[in-house]
Amino acid sequence: MSPRPTRPARTLPDTVGLDAFMARVGADPLPLADRYRLVTAARVLVEELYVHLPLKRARYATDPVQRLRLLERRVPALGELQFHAELAAVFRDLHDLHTVYQLPAPYRGQVAVLGFLVERYQDEDGTPHHVVSRIDDALRHGDFDAGVELELWNGVPVERAVERGTAAQAGCGPDARLARGLESLTLRPLRTAPPPDERWVLLTYRTPGGRLRETRIPWRVRAAERYRGRDQDPVPTLGTRLGIDAGNEATRQAKRALFAPGPARTSVARAPRDVLAYSAARARPYGYLRIYSFNVTSARRFAEQVAAIAARAPAAGLIVDVRGNPGGNILAAEAALRVLSTDPVAPVRFSLPTTRAALALVRADPALRRWTGSIRDAVESGEQYSQAFPLSDPDAVAEGLPRYAGPKVLIVDALTYSAADIFAAGFADNGPAGDGPATGGLTAGGPGGGIGPVLGTAATTGAGGANVWTYELLRVWLPELLGELPRGAGFRVALRRATRAGSRIGVPLEDFGVTADPLHRLTRRDVLGHNRDLLGAAAALLP
Repeated sequence: MSPRPTRPARTLPDTVGLDAFMARVGADPLPLADRYRLVTAARVLVEELYVHLPLKRARYATDPVQRLRLLERRVPALGELQFHAELAAVFRDLHDLHTVYQLPAPYRGQVAVLGFLVERYQDEDGTPHHVVSRIDDALRHGDFDAGVELELWNGVPVERAVERGTAAQAGCGPDARLARGLESLTLRPLRTAPPPDERWVLLTYRTPGGRLRETRIPWRVRAAERYRGRDQDPVPTLGTRLGIDAGNEATRQAKRALFAPGPARTSVARAPRDVLAYSAARARPYGYLRIYSFNVTSARRFAEQVAAIAARAPAAGLIVDVRGNPGGNILAAEAALRVLSTDPVAPVRFSLPTTRAALALVRADPALRRWTGSIRDAVESGEQYSQAFPLSDPDAVAEGLPRYAGPKVLIVDALTYSAADIFAAGFADNGPAGDGPATGGLTAGGPGGGIGPVLGTAATTGAGGANVWTYELLRVWLPELLGELPRGAGFRVALRRATRAGSRIGVPLEDFGVTADPLHRLTRRDVLGHNRDLLGAAAALLP
């Protein structure tokens, strides 16, 4: 006989029920004309400005342009949620978290949440376990608390439920899709995907004492970020030097609000304390720097913050942790890397597609003029990508700031993405060994190479290798090609692809990422004990 389900005594603060949210959606459906406008805009973006289109067609055997043509024919037969789901799926199957369809209001700026986090660890024999690692106070009831182990999810074995979630993710590799599938169990940004089908989840869990229990938790909806009383997207729309997974930045903001609330703040993009944390180890002479995001407006100010932290760090060593970092300002990432290196840092280089729309863009935007010649010449040369140039000069941004000279180790995971991928690549490709020959294709720097070892909880980083532009930004320079979109809907597209520098010059980041060496699989003590074993493994790599 199954345990009798229980429910939380209180609801999550600052949220609305999923039923109430969906009533708002159904009260004002998107007109057919607006749907056609969205599909047309998507075709132009993918066919004319998406830099990774040849790569994705070859690697995943998908043809997004043809899928959009077919979707256009089916628009009248689709319901509201069906339309959004199918358009989002065209982009999802590119396995590129930079290139996404962004749903209109009222989805914009909202995240569906359950109010707790699930994390995964493995025994030495490889047996997976899924435990509740964080929980909002409002959800604690009976035996349901952090530390319980999930057995069934809506009657399905939790491992199978994670597999289903993994199949619906757009990550580049199996580790990245697994990490995002696990996160999607309890957090789903509505800006990039429709809301959950179910209104609640039924959980069967085992307490630390071994008792089997059930509970029912409803889905709720909350703002990803609220600024001056208004819901908003947590990522700027007009930044030209961004490399970020906007969906994961939204879930990061939701996690921070639910599980690490702090004093009232202005905006994440202007508050370095939201993206940086530093602590000194008690038992060992090293420092620990956590960089949660590079989503900041000022690269110089961010570099100053990193330099101030590095100046306090012990000379014996510094652990830099960028797990779960969705990226952000590429200049900030490379400037921070320069602060952490006593040697010059070669920045990643970027190239555009060689299409007519790309040529029109570089001719219109003065900041892109140096790409003009190679795109123009591609008519005769047949090259798919333009000449590659860096976006930043890390030495100039970090000029005058102190450098950290002690030994360093970097920790990454499968959610380390975009500008954080670029940071990890620079960490592996530069340093004393960066001037020599490459030492193993995509393998990260170890104790004898790069700025320091790259320790991973997954085999590779998230593999996001591009500079992403929004539809709004592209319209500034291509108004005749790109029309206005309805109700705040939008797109993000990988416009310039990133290739590595230093000892691995020319190697693409997209779909490959940075390979971790060595690898540390998370333990129960990591998930529930503040990464105790992981930090021990990182400290062991310091001399």
